[in-house]
Amino acid sequence: MPDPNAPPHAIAGKETILATPEARATLMTLDPGQSIPPHRHTYVTDHTFCLAGTAVLRLSDPPETVTLRPGDRSSVPPGRVHTVANPGPDRTRLLLLQGPGAYDFLPA
Repeated sequence: MPDPNAPPHAIAGKETILATPEARATLMTLDPGQSIPPHRHTYVTDHTFCLAGTAVLRLSDPPETVTLRPGDRSSVPPGRVHTVANPGPDRTRLLLLQGPGAYDFLPA
């Protein structure tokens, strides 16, 4: 049976390191041009750490654009609509820590 919390998009790689009812840790790989569509989470804060390449986070309310390069991090609080993209030309690797709270992925 498909995971009801699985996001409706595909990226180059996604490896779950930790998944508990209160926290998740995921390594993500985005090829050039790939993105995670606009979404929000009810309870969790997204803590995004850039490991390689470049990532662009676009946030709503208020509009904000954050560029992450290796060693940079950003946090998105619960309820804030956001997207993550790889503007290219190289692969992007991210460590995503989410919590505390139950995970959900709500398309915006």
